[in-house]
Amino acid sequence: MLRKILFSICFLNTFSYCAQVDIYALDVQKKGDIIEANSDVLVFSDLYFISANKAIYNEKTSEIELFGDVNILKGANERSSSSYAKIKLNSNEASFEDFFFSNNNLEIWFKSQSSHSNDDKFSSKISSVSSCNVENPDWEIRFSDGYINKQTNFVHLYNARLYVKEVPVFYLPYFGFSADTKRKTGLLLPTFVVKQSEGVVYKQPIYFTYYDNWDFQIDPQIRTNRGFGAYSTFRFIDTPYSEGELNFGAFREKSSYYEKENLKNKTHYGVEFRYLSENIFKRYLSDNYQEGLWVDANYLNDIDYFNLMSYNYENLTSLVTSKINYFLADENNYYGAYARYYIDTSKLSNKSTLQEFPSFQYHRFLNSLFTDKLRYSFDANFNNYYRSLGSYSNQINMNLPISYHTSFFDDFIQFTFTESLSASFVDYIKDPLKDQEHMILNSHNLAIYTDLSKAYNNFYHTINFGFNYFLPGAKSGSINSDYLDIEDWQRSFGVNLVQYFYNNLGEKKIKHRFNTIYNDKLNKFQSSENSITYYYNDIISFNNDIKYSYMQNRFSKIITQANVELEKMNFLFTHAYENNDDIGKNSFISTKVNYNINKNYNLFGGIWFDVARAHPNMWEVGYTYQRKCWNYSLMYRERIDPQLTSAGINAKMQSGFYFVFNFYPLGGVKYDFSLEESENRI
Repeated sequence: MLRKILFSICFLNTFSYCAQVDIYALDVQKKGDIIEANSDVLVFSDLYFISANKAIYNEKTSEIELFGDVNILKGANERSSSSYAKIKLNSNEASFEDFFFSNNNLEIWFKSQSSHSNDDKFSSKISSVSSCNVENPDWEIRFSDGYINKQTNFVHLYNARLYVKEVPVFYLPYFGFSADTKRKTGLLLPTFVVKQSEGVVYKQPIYFTYYDNWDFQIDPQIRTNRGFGAYSTFRFIDTPYSEGELNFGAFREKSSYYEKENLKNKTHYGVEFRYLSENIFKRYLSDNYQEGLWVDANYLNDIDYFNLMSYNYENLTSLVTSKINYFLADENNYYGAYARYYIDTSKLSNKSTLQEFPSFQYHRFLNSLFTDKLRYSFDANFNNYYRSLGSYSNQINMNLPISYHTSFFDDFIQFTFTESLSASFVDYIKDPLKDQEHMILNSHNLAIYTDLSKAYNNFYHTINFGFNYFLPGAKSGSINSDYLDIEDWQRSFGVNLVQYFYNNLGEKKIKHRFNTIYNDKLNKFQSSENSITYYYNDIISFNNDIKYSYMQNRFSKIITQANVELEKMNFLFTHAYENNDDIGKNSFISTKVNYNINKNYNLFGGIWFDVARAHPNMWEVGYTYQRKCWNYSLMYRERIDPQLTSAGINAKMQSGFYFVFNFYPLGGVKYDFSLEESENRI
């Protein structure tokens, strides 16, 4: 007959939880202060379920001993087992033998011959830990002694050996890591790199955090044949509506490397500051205001500041731009303030680089004027341009469009007529040829368009088609500048088309946009733009954007993309071509492909090819082997890094093998072995 004993006491175990428990058993006997339960012992609480072959409870000492096949379940994720457990119910002290613990969320397990827990720590002897299968794990860390500090959740392991299968591959007399998801001060994983010209590269990140709203990381590095330096990152949240990041660093070249490479600077340094805020003055205003401040400020003395740190080489350009953008707006008005600062890393000096600061803008959103058919808006901005070497200027622009809108034939035809008045004033500084210029003009714009849709047997079609006629009006003055953005208004006629095709299931299949401008004054077309996207199905799509300039008799922009997302393969192809008077002709091909051979093997590759210069900026190929508890990647990569020398920008090509392995959830190591380096003039 099943008998039940209810202990109205606090059950304190390894997991630091206190609750009333019920104990069930088939056979229960009491002798003095000792209660002995045998045969199918079950212990219940609101969080735990414990089973054992035998339990002995001492009422005087509040100790419970559990014998034989002791199993403890906590919730749906944690479970532990042991052959013996002794728990002091009036304290947080417990001992286990042949202890096993696992957590499904972390996907790790731990086992030991003997373990002990108290208020401060959980310790164990002759133990192992892994995230692989318990039976015959791919890897595990075995150690003679270890403990977890319960206050910091930091794990300390002594005489730690990494085993792959049954083969020991790595030994550390001490190994420590955090088992807590909270940020902790300490060392992060280092990086080891071997390069032909720079020797051994060692980077050791150090992480600091003491408060929830900020942290700091410093990354010292040494390159045995080149020099030493450090990069730092300070991240913070100063209010619930704002956050920021400050990066700074420097690297000092050895004299031998500096002279050999003919570098412009012996020390490379830089500072980056990013800050975002959505509530500066808004808190003092009504709720209908929106506000934003974005700061992206950069200063560096040459491009090697980026080359010597982790950086996205796909997006690295010679022109480094610093930005400050601020706006405040309500439903009717927009106020903006901006600044731009440019550093051209391809130049030995930036004294002649034109800067833009400050700039101010006011915009009145579209509003009705007397009637809903008559609408107006207004825009005004001030731009100050500056450089220490050469002429510069400041400029004021204003634009006031007033439009009238109506429709005919039961909204079949839409008609809009817009009358605009614009004015620009420029004040030149240090220009020996001119002091001031202005231009005031008005223009007339007529637009007729229609929106149509129709269902066919096999598809559904929508189209927006319209004509636009632009006619300049009276004009006073002119502005002639090689760096000011002055729109050349000429009589023109435009055609605009936007259409969509859907299948019978309502899935979008084709998106098409087209517009062209005919310059009536020159009696020729000015430009045409065409964009089309074809959605073959949910996994395959094609896109093409083209802009043709009839004035220059050439394509000024062509962007083509093909995207394939199959069950086992992802493929992205991009070709970008641009040709204009400002930057010249550029043509790049970019491809990325991932192929999953099976659940374990993944092949990947990519290339960023400069068609105009007939060489790849970067290409890589490799594979990843993935298991549940570990993975590794091996790849070969070649890339070109810009480098500032005394004679200008050089291009240095580096090639090498990269090997990365990771043991979940402990982390991993990345190895980089550079095989070859060459240098070319850009």
